[in-house]
Parts: sequence; structure tokens; C-alpha cells
Amino acid sequence: MSKSLKSLTTVKNDAELLSYIINQDPVLQENIDLPVQGESIAPIGKIIVSNQRYKNAFLNICNVIGLTVINDKRWRSPWDNFTEKGTLPYGQSIREIYTDIANVYDYNETKNDVDHFLENVVPNVYQYMHELNYQKYYKTTTSDEEMAMAFNTEGGLFRLIDNIIASLYEGYEYDKYIVEKYLLCRRILDGTLAVEYIPNYATLTPRERVAKMKALSNKLTFRKPNYNPAGVRSFSAFEDQYFIMNTDFDADMSVDVLATSYFRNDAELKSNMALIDGFGDHDTNRLLEVLGTQYVAFTEAELTALATVPAVIIDRDFFQVYNYSFDNEAPTRSTEFFNPESLKTNHWLHTWKVMSSSPFAPSIVFSQVEPEVNSVTVSPATATVTAGQTIQMSAVVVTTGFANKAVQWTLDSTSVEAGVDITEGGLLKVPATATGTITVTATSIYDATKSATATITIA
Repeated sequence: MSKSLKSLTTVKNDAELLSYIINQDPVLQENIDLPVQGESIAPIGKIIVSNQRYKNAFLNICNVIGLTVINDKRWRSPWDNFTEKGTLPYGQSIREIYTDIANVYDYNETKNDVDHFLENVVPNVYQYMHELNYQKYYKTTTSDEEMAMAFNTEGGLFRLIDNIIASLYEGYEYDKYIVEKYLLCRRILDGTLAVEYIPNYATLTPRERVAKMKALSNKLTFRKPNYNPAGVRSFSAFEDQYFIMNTDFDADMSVDVLATSYFRNDAELKSNMALIDGFGDHDTNRLLEVLGTQYVAFTEAELTALATVPAVIIDRDFFQVYNYSFDNEAPTRSTEFFNPESLKTNHWLHTWKVMSSSPFAPSIVFSQVEPEVNSVTVSPATATVTAGQTIQMSAVVVTTGFANKAVQWTLDSTSVEAGVDITEGGLLKVPATATGTITVTATSIYDATKSATATITIA
């Protein structure tokens, strides 16, 4: 914060605030006299409100104040310090790249192969594209009457700026949090966070519960493919781990484990702490407004299951949230427009973001219910296609305890030999030369004993 902005935090009345505003804009500074302490600021306000140029300059400075200073008193997302990764440098997408460890070879198997050293080895590089998918704006309106009253009422300038800015930025901050929370909970329900079952959770003491969580936190510091859906050998150092705990879980911590709650003791958790106001508590109406068709409503069963989650641990890189950089290089753009017919000013706040999560970052959800795959069904179960056609297959995996819902698609050997192919996403490609029937199998990656098949007849 600049020296001038720091000085604003010490202003005690409207006259001092108005003096600050006038000094921040060349137009106002050149044409408007500073208010005199003890005298009414109403005459100065009358000059500003009656001149469109002065009024625009005044409103622009109000936006700056609201963003940089009044900003300090508004509600902030408790996850601000670890969700946002920066700005989009170019274009409208972010390519996340992860390089796994190098291949290993046996010396004795290759020592007599004189040409082996000439062979090129492609690094084990994985990538994932995060697209610009969040373009929202907020709008509010002020009137000339409201501005005029601000100069005639003690504390009116403070309230005016707060009214202009608060609703816009409060909405921006709140929506960012509930969408990030929604993304995390959708990942939990999809089973793409590694799930760790804590048996007899209800009968354990708070310290016993935390001890089990600490054990998993320790494991995350070692390279393992177990804790991310991509299966890369990643790790998360203690300083990069964020332990997001349910507010009820945090409240249950007794004085006996207070040090555990705040990670003050080397013998306890060393992760960073963050709170969530309940994994099963969502502002569903607002999420629908914000996300529109991107929003998949939670079922009652899903909300009930999420409500049992005491905590998760995620890596700093779990959230992939990038801000589109506007001309002012800020994550938001504010604009105003004066309507000469209604004598009111409309204020807008725009924000564009990538709101996504990483398939490579380690993460763990702690479950009170043992994870299990209950059933797998494939759709369509039967179908007839013509040679050369493609058909999209889908699988529904019913689980408990947040087991992974992903499946592996396979084909019968005869179909494979005939050139039939199926992608990881279940797109079945039938070559023009294929005949007969194809048996498609979807097998749970969490429990290989659970699978379902479909029979596709080639006409």
C-alpha cells in the first residue's frame, strides 16, 4: 500500500476523507478547494455533484478507496492465500505440466546393446489444460440525490463509498469462495481425492483423530502415486499442505489438543490451517445463479455424505485459479456510466477467471464411512452400430465413503484384433472393416472386482 493510502486509514471524519479524495485526482486538485476543518463540506459537494467531470473524478477515486482501503474491513475468503495462482499471461487457458520421475534401466540388460545409448527417451511429462470458464460481473446504482446527501450528513462519505463498493466486492469475494468450495466438494464426491477411512471415528478422542490425520500428512511428504487421480509420483511438503477442517471439527478440539489445532508443536500437525463452514453446507441458490449450466446440483444423499467429512488435506497447487489481467493488471475491472435521463450512475465490477483444480496435486479426504464400490452399470447396455461408426459409452459407479468413481474401459480380444478402439473417456470407435459383436467392459479402478459389460452389435 502506498504512503498516501496508508494515511487514509487515519482519517477521522468526512472533511479529512474529502481532502484525501481531492488530492488524489488532478482534476479535483486543480479546481476544488480543500475543505476547512470545522466547516460544512456541503458547498464543495454541491460543486462536485453539479459538474459531471468533477463527479466522474470523484466516483473514480471512490472506487480506488473501496478497493484498497475499505477493502480491508470487508469479508474475505479464508482461502485467498492458497487458491489463486496469478494471472493469465496470454490467451484464455493455462497449461499445467507435471514431469514424473525418469525411467529406470538395468545395466546388465543393456550393457551389450551397442546402440542403446543412441535411443531417445521421451520424459514422462503429463499436461492438463485449464480453460477460462468464469466471466462474471456485478452491478449497482447510485443517484445524484444519494451523492448530495453524502455531503450533508456526517459520515455520509464513508457510507457512500461503502454502499458503492461493498455490494460489488462482497459479491465478488463471496462467490469466489463458494465456487472454490463447490469445486472441492465435487472432487470429493467424484472420488478424485484419495480417501482415508478412519474406523470408529465417533469413539476416538480429538487427539486420536488428529494423530491419524498427522500420519497421512507425513506420508504426503514422500513421492507416491497414491494421492492424485493422475497417478503421478508427486509429493507435498509440510509448508505446501493445507489442512481444511470443518468448523465443527475445529470446535471439538479441547484444550488438551489446542496446540494441535494451531500446529504449534513439532510433534503435531505441521500443515497450514484453513477453515470451511461445513462440507455439506452450500448456498445452492447462489451457486445456480453464478454457475448457471455449469452447476450440477447436489443431491440430498450427497449433502448428507459431505456433512460427515471432518477435514481434507490438499496441496498448495490443488486449486488452479487464475485471474484474467485487465488493462490495469488487476483481477477485476470497475466501470461507471451516468444515465442523464434518470440522473443515476451505474457501477460495474467485472471478473474473468480460470476456476479449476489440478489432477496432479496430492490431496486426501478423511472419511467416517468405509469406501466401497457398490455397483457399476454401463450405458447403453446393448446397441447396434454400423461399421465405421463411433458411439459414446458411459458408466455409472455407485459408491460409499467417497471411493473413486472412475472406470477403465476394455474390449474383448477379438474386437481389439479387428481394430476396434475405446478411449479413456468411453468413446467406442468401430472401423469400417469390423463385423460381429463387441463386448465392452467398464471396470472400477478402485475395486477391480466390480465391473459391467455391454454388447454392441455391428450391423
